[in-house]
Amino acid sequence: MSGDQNRHLPLTAAQTGIWFAQELDPQNPIYKVAEYVDIQGRVDLVLVEVAVRQAVADTEAFRVRVEVDDEGMLWQVVDRLVDWPLPVMDLRETADPWAQAQEWMQSNLRRPIDLRRAPVFSFTVLRLATDRFLLYLSGHHLAMDGFGFSLFIQRIAEVYTALDAGLECPPSTLGSLGLLLADEASYRASDRFTRDRKYWAEQLVDRSDAVGLAGQLAVTSHTFLRQTGYVPAPVVDRLRALARRSRASLPALAMAALAIYVHRLTGASDLMLGLPVTGRTGTVARNVPAMLASQLPLRMRVHPQMSIGDLVHHAAERARGLLRHQRYSYEHLARDLGIVGTGEHLFGPVINIRGYGPALCFAQHPVTLHNLAIGPVNDLVVNVYDPSGDGALRIDFDANPALYRSEENAAHHRRFLVLLENLAGADLDQPIGRIEILSAEERHQLLVDYNATTAPVSQTCLPVLFEQQVVRTP
Repeated sequence: MSGDQNRHLPLTAAQTGIWFAQELDPQNPIYKVAEYVDIQGRVDLVLVEVAVRQAVADTEAFRVRVEVDDEGMLWQVVDRLVDWPLPVMDLRETADPWAQAQEWMQSNLRRPIDLRRAPVFSFTVLRLATDRFLLYLSGHHLAMDGFGFSLFIQRIAEVYTALDAGLECPPSTLGSLGLLLADEASYRASDRFTRDRKYWAEQLVDRSDAVGLAGQLAVTSHTFLRQTGYVPAPVVDRLRALARRSRASLPALAMAALAIYVHRLTGASDLMLGLPVTGRTGTVARNVPAMLASQLPLRMRVHPQMSIGDLVHHAAERARGLLRHQRYSYEHLARDLGIVGTGEHLFGPVINIRGYGPALCFAQHPVTLHNLAIGPVNDLVVNVYDPSGDGALRIDFDANPALYRSEENAAHHRRFLVLLENLAGADLDQPIGRIEILSAEERHQLLVDYNATTAPVSQTCLPVLFEQQVVRTP
């Protein structure tokens, strides 16, 4: 924990973009990120509170608020922040503790956060049974991204486990915001920044308009629709084998799959997908829980005769180039392209590859992490969770309700799972235009049910029909 309190620090490029987006819609709660930790076992609630408070003390990003000075400059102020609530909700006597907990967490997510006032987070312990607890953790995206959240949760588990064993609190290895900002300033003054800017200028010089499945773009909504499903482990194994034969990885295959789906539904051949990145390319950034993440355009060229193997290899190659230049954030790109404040989007659907992170334990109790919100959803975000312990692949479709109805999001989600299953059984040289994306039921509905228009027709010739109509409507 740093002894330097109430410091005024500049915002990162990523934080600045979020600040202005929130200022344009102050009551929009979509700029929250949230996870909950599902703890299976008896825990000491006193030690849980000590561990969470220690993790907050060690994490400067969760102790900031934003100030605007007389010259309009933005500053994040690091406070000591010792007086904040950590409620414990006992749901054991409710009819359905699990459903009650889910409902409460969703309700909390709909409450906006005022960045000018600390704290910019909301934490609660939900007790479902004597031996089951949910630790709900939400915060403003300006303070924290997914990678930072993982570091923060690991620190909570580390402290709790030590205290439960009767040991002293282990020293924190988390870095400070000052180190992070110094690292970013060094990057902006470096040759690497210049090379990254040149790379993106070449990538986007002849860019096409963003293409989405809804056929239009919309402003950021106050909420999003989520559809969740799973790809069984045997299918995942075949997908992984297909990726290896393409000299690529499972994430590259997922990117290719989304490119196929968007291409097949829109006919577009020059696709711009969004790819979230951590923006953390050095040892300093990888050790500071804060907001550095960005979304960058993954440009892919697709045509119906392209083979599966070629497309997966193409996706892997494009992703490697993007990741090598990921420190050049979306905010830099928007500025370079002159689209700041225009409402123009650089990409349509987003493919978000999320890992489950290291195995966590609260003392002897294994825990699982569950994502509730990832921040704003402008169009459609496809969250792909790299297989967990059972080998299944979780797929979430998060959709902007201004563009998609719940049934539309569910239909897209269902077709994407069908596409992944058919990819698992395909050959590398199969053209992507011949991959089935409809289930047998949907294909029958389109080709048979919707065309079941047979009706009795009289054997009367046209002149007679004309005369009859004249009599009816002279």
